[in-house]
Amino acid sequence: YTAYADLYPTVELWRTLAGEEYGHAALLRSLAKRTDELGPFVDARRFRLDEVRAETVRLRSIVRTAPVAGVGLLGAFRLALKLEDGLIESQVFTVCEGDSPELAAVLSSLAEATEGHRAHLSEPLSGKSG
Repeated sequence: YTAYADLYPTVELWRTLAGEEYGHAALLRSLAKRTDELGPFVDARRFRLDEVRAETVRLRSIVRTAPVAGVGLLGAFRLALKLEDGLIESQVFTVCEGDSPELAAVLSSLAEATEGHRAHLSEPLSGKSG
């Protein structure tokens, strides 16, 4: 979202979302400090490493090309909404049996935030933004 915030500096939503994403990254990094509780989260049966790597490459490409891709503002909202939808559809935030309370709290927080992002991104596309 930082790429879109730079591309559309008058649209405060991008800066807000970018800031929230930095907070989400900090939450995930806090889990990495507790490697004893990450076993279920990084279990290859839960998340395939090749899929995670491919998604990371795809997202980096989107960020790198955003300034020159010629995506209009509504197109940027559509793409961002699609990314948020993909997170929900992937069930990456699903709390599973055996997850620690800390991991469950982080996953629930990220799921709630993603739903909020979806709602905010949908507003300009539905014509309800003010």
